[in-house]
Amino acid sequence: MKEHSIYDFPELLHAIQIEEPGEIEQETEFLRRVWRRHSMRPVRRALEIACGSSPHGQILAAQGIEVVGIDRSAAMMRQARRESPGLDNLTFYRRRIEQFTLPRGGFDAAFFMSETLPVLVANADLISHLRCVAEALRPGGLYCVDIDRHDRIEADRKRRLWRRRKVRQGPVSVSIREFMRPMAWHEGAWIYELECSIRLAGRTVRTRDLIPVRYTLPKLLDLAAAASGVFELIAVYSDLSFDTPLEQCDRRWWGVLRRT
Repeated sequence: MKEHSIYDFPELLHAIQIEEPGEIEQETEFLRRVWRRHSMRPVRRALEIACGSSPHGQILAAQGIEVVGIDRSAAMMRQARRESPGLDNLTFYRRRIEQFTLPRGGFDAAFFMSETLPVLVANADLISHLRCVAEALRPGGLYCVDIDRHDRIEADRKRRLWRRRKVRQGPVSVSIREFMRPMAWHEGAWIYELECSIRLAGRTVRTRDLIPVRYTLPKLLDLAAAASGVFELIAVYSDLSFDTPLEQCDRRWWGVLRRT
């Protein structure tokens, strides 16, 4: 059976990623609250990194903000365009996040959602990424990222089944298995393996994606920002709240970087 990537099926991605009802809207509203608190100017132009089908960008564009999204997946780009007819202020470019340029910079803010920044495992890739984002921003512009709380990291020596689950999107059912695959101890990272069996009309399609995850903490993001020479970490927030202490973070945290 031929293997595909789940990113070849963008219409199923939101169901597979365990998004709660209204979660995208809550994240987008918190992003705007962060902008109001920390931005030196009104955010009128925003850059969305690894946008996928750009659910956050679609909301912001509908609210009157000009949004440019970048993603490396051609399938995700097509899905984003299908989902956003009539939004002339929402534009997409196919780009690698490690190193990219855009026809026009001068963005007031950038954001990177879905806890994806830790896929930048290599130091050179992370620094290159930060410098490319900074190049697209105006001086003083904000870069907001959300990151899973990383704890209970185990030094597994072999592939380990982490979780099984099933989801349904309309008539399509998906059986999901998630594995942890260790990398060398000195890498400071592990590999998340996502295996899906998608039951379509009369056939089953299997997907497998291996996603590297860099162990990432607020102090390490602070260090990376300083090492880039173009950002400083100005705030850290827990679970879409300005008040929850970092020590009580339940699920994920936000880092707010300012272009120097």
